[in-house]
Amino acid sequence: MMYFSNKVSWIFRVLLCCGLFFTCIVNGQSHVKIDLSNTDDFSDLAHFGDAVADKRIVYLDELTHGEHEVFALKSRLVKYLHQHHDFDALILESGLFDVNEIDKAARHSKDKRIVDMAAGNIFFSYAQDPAFLGLMDYIDAQRNTQNPLALSGFDGRLSGEFSQASFVVSLGKQLQSLQLSDSLLLADWPKFSKQLQATLTRNFVDLDEVEINQHIQTGYQYMDALNRADNSPGLDSPSYYARLLEGVVRLFEVHYTVRRFDEHDLVMANNIHWLLQNTYKDKKVIIWGHYVHVNRQGYLSSRANNVTKALDKAYGQESYIVNFAAMSGEYREFRDGTIKPIPPISKQYLAYTLKGEFSESPEAIFIQPKQFTNPQENELLLSGHEYLSATSIPINRWRNHFDSVFLINKVTASN
Repeated sequence: MMYFSNKVSWIFRVLLCCGLFFTCIVNGQSHVKIDLSNTDDFSDLAHFGDAVADKRIVYLDELTHGEHEVFALKSRLVKYLHQHHDFDALILESGLFDVNEIDKAARHSKDKRIVDMAAGNIFFSYAQDPAFLGLMDYIDAQRNTQNPLALSGFDGRLSGEFSQASFVVSLGKQLQSLQLSDSLLLADWPKFSKQLQATLTRNFVDLDEVEINQHIQTGYQYMDALNRADNSPGLDSPSYYARLLEGVVRLFEVHYTVRRFDEHDLVMANNIHWLLQNTYKDKKVIIWGHYVHVNRQGYLSSRANNVTKALDKAYGQESYIVNFAAMSGEYREFRDGTIKPIPPISKQYLAYTLKGEFSESPEAIFIQPKQFTNPQENELLLSGHEYLSATSIPINRWRNHFDSVFLINKVTASN
């Protein structure tokens, strides 16, 4: 924790207590209050729009996976970016296969709606929240217009109903179509596919080291064969199935401690890279996920690169990362469903100095590093992963993690 220095002048202390010192100015104006509701008037997002005007990729994070107002504001930003900045696709932290199957079903049948297929296929923290489901209805409504918003997932940890019901069968058909010349590889399929299905359903059994290594080796051989055969990469092509297979093999590797849990991020990054190079080549995309995946440094001091870090060399200059943090309220802990309070903010935090900016109604303000240039400001903190004090971020380091922050005065737990 960082505390105020005794050297801070009494004037600074007085102004800070009054909440006046950090009434920040953007282009000569005080903070604009950001509406969290679903409205067609996006004038309050003008400063945000200026910040992302030249970017191809916008990341939208969340600190907990469990704040309804964060989902509501993110949903509104997606609509704004789509309507006013020509963004083409939303890529969710949800299963690559399951979201693609949902999108295909909705495209091919007027009777199929994303919201009707979301439960059990899209990450449950999203699929139960009304703000997120409203965004899915928006995507459906835009589907047959001249400006549709595409939908994809980027998570390789497949677990949805579509994955469990049909991924292994679909992969088998892809491999059969390749007419593999390696008879040993063909002979491995029955045993390999059985273990693959067990991984999807998380029905792991005791295996010895030889069995573990053989399954992994066979998986990568299948991936190589799929990638070699693909002359026209796209959703449902052989290389797409190579991407899917890497995610399920990584689940197997992590369970049997061959790889670390954080190395799932490398598969996620590979999935996004593949989408950007193929399905969304030369398109503008919004990437929606948890803070640990889509801020520049993750939150662990020793780990593999997270999603954004892994993609930074290829896409860093055309990317913009947005953080969302609450000042008060509650969130739903996605691991066990319990409701937890947002920890009270102390005078150490930038958010404390901005409390006077808000009314009682749920609203947000948009802040950027360029607004804070006074040396004393560098001693203040921003919230980090799950609002834990150990993950707090000093203002002078926030660009190591994200480019801007939407501060929300109060949040409620998502459904």
